[in-house]
Amino acid sequence: MSKWRRPFRPLGPAVARPRAREILRACIGAGIGLVACTFLVRLTMTPATGTGLDPTLLMISPLGGTAMLVFAVPSSPLAQPWSVIIGNTVSALVGVAVVMTVTEPWLALGLSVTLAMIAMMLLRAMHPPAAGVALGTVLTAESVRAVGFSYAFMPVMLDSALLLLVAAAFHYMTGRVYPFRQPAEHAPQITTKAGLQPRLDPEELQEILQDRRLDANIGAADLGLLIDAAHQAAAKHLFDGVACAQMMTRDVVMLRPDMPLGQVAQTFRDHRVRTLPVVGPDGLYQGLVTETDLVRHMHDPATKPETGVLTRLLRPSREAVVPVAADVMNRSVGTATAATPLGVLIDLLAEGGQQAVPVLEDGRLIGLVSRSDLIAALARAHHPDSTQT
Repeated sequence: MSKWRRPFRPLGPAVARPRAREILRACIGAGIGLVACTFLVRLTMTPATGTGLDPTLLMISPLGGTAMLVFAVPSSPLAQPWSVIIGNTVSALVGVAVVMTVTEPWLALGLSVTLAMIAMMLLRAMHPPAAGVALGTVLTAESVRAVGFSYAFMPVMLDSALLLLVAAAFHYMTGRVYPFRQPAEHAPQITTKAGLQPRLDPEELQEILQDRRLDANIGAADLGLLIDAAHQAAAKHLFDGVACAQMMTRDVVMLRPDMPLGQVAQTFRDHRVRTLPVVGPDGLYQGLVTETDLVRHMHDPATKPETGVLTRLLRPSREAVVPVAADVMNRSVGTATAATPLGVLIDLLAEGGQQAVPVLEDGRLIGLVSRSDLIAALARAHHPDSTQT
């Protein structure tokens, strides 16, 4: 960038260009919303004059700004129902109060906006178009004086509520969620147990936004989602270039599904491992057996064989009740492919319930990544010189 263009860079666009589909969706929604709102207001409002509805009291012009927010940026904290309805209504109340008490127009214009902003901030109902509501109230002072404080409720609150109803219906039909969050759940709970996942309390998320003065631009719920999405993206790139194929154990001892637990236990003792995969006669992977699964099953009173004389006489054969590997294996464990990056493996093994990750190709076991393999790979990544001897 040239030195002549650099000073003007902050004056350029600050947001990315929306996709054409999103532009069309937001614009159509805003148009439909305002038309529907106008129609509904005509049905619900009573005439303010003898000749019919006063056009200055039918719709408020700042509603156009509200429509821009709720249809174009519906996830913004400034576009949520509390901000829209309370912000517009309290600003109208402030504007009416100023009209009733201040006679100097120049003073009333500035005072109405100032007091409306203070009220919105105190009520945590910041909504930029609402400042225009306060200003518009002063500019239409003659009409507003005729109806008094009821102006804040009809049409201001009525307009705002009807527009939000149309917006919620439109977003639902077009596949978006609005309102984005409930006010009582302003910040999310980060409950993930993955080792690399950040663990932030709602108060910490809110403090981050407040310290950087971003709490009016992005909600704590949005920040939590962004942190989670960023973590998932980072996990895919963590230790780029290191994949399962580079760390997995290829010479894997396997169990048959019909192998008796006595032989399974002997296999664990002979090879001094803590996890063994179960592979069927067709070569397809079926599950994992851990030492913990084996010990738990063998010490479970419900699985111990009956030794009574009558039981032995009624049972046709002892072999029919001998537990096998398929009885104790875990089928619902995470698996990987040879190209799975190391960052994803860390998340799989950090949960605590899985001690190894089977590596599959077309359903067939081609290797196994244990926690020991993972620790060795991390050690090599952090101390690459120690492996070069």
